[in-house]
Amino acid sequence: METEKKEKGEMLVMTAEKIAQMTDYKPQEIAVLKNTIGKTLSDTELAYFLSFSRSVDLNPFLHETWAYRDSKGNLIVFAGKDGFLKKAQNHPRFDGITSAAVCANDTCTIDIPNGKVTHTFNVKDRGEVIGAYAKVIMKGIDVPTLVWIDRKEYDKKWNAWSSNPSAMCEKVAITQACKKACGISGLQSEYDFEIKGNVAIPIQDVKAESETEANKKKIIEALATYEGEDKEEIKAMCIEKSQANEFTPEFAQSIANQISLEL
Repeated sequence: METEKKEKGEMLVMTAEKIAQMTDYKPQEIAVLKNTIGKTLSDTELAYFLSFSRSVDLNPFLHETWAYRDSKGNLIVFAGKDGFLKKAQNHPRFDGITSAAVCANDTCTIDIPNGKVTHTFNVKDRGEVIGAYAKVIMKGIDVPTLVWIDRKEYDKKWNAWSSNPSAMCEKVAITQACKKACGISGLQSEYDFEIKGNVAIPIQDVKAESETEANKKKIIEALATYEGEDKEEIKAMCIEKSQANEFTPEFAQSIANQISLEL
């Protein structure tokens, strides 16, 4: 057992030294990252991730950046709100940011083309959170960058999204505004993806999949009481499409139309 541990440790050091030759990080730092957030990355991917993080002046040790592969095996480098805000604040023309969550009972007007927002509310009765805005002011640019995000488009309905939706909506708005105002490219927002089994899936794909599953359930329930002569044929088509992973939104809608079901 001790010999095995020693061999693994020597391999880790060798890997760290090899990557250190390609990056500005020390072998000891790379060894730590390789054994923590870089567990699933190859040596080449870890080297790329570290080089990219350095190029955008963000620190993976502070969890300002991290990386996952997408469903096609491509490496994606991520940052959260703090990483994007740091990038914006370090921009020479950055001149401030304002942001807030918006609730159903608030009075709020968003004028994105002109970069203007008016927002008032009664603190005693604001209603549920419906979204958030963020406005970034850049020196030398007349119109501020104003971003509005709708909670329904991002809410994952678990963890912080359930316990503190206002903070989460505001984080997304800040991230999008900073990215847009400062032209931050190559760095992806964690809020645009969902991690499933160490694979990064775009949140719109996750939502589309959830909607498809919900519609499939509705169709199955409706077919139980459907009395049309084509019932068995429709059931067979649904089973075939489901097994072939071809139960698309378009197919679901066509079946719904056929059995007079509103999705």
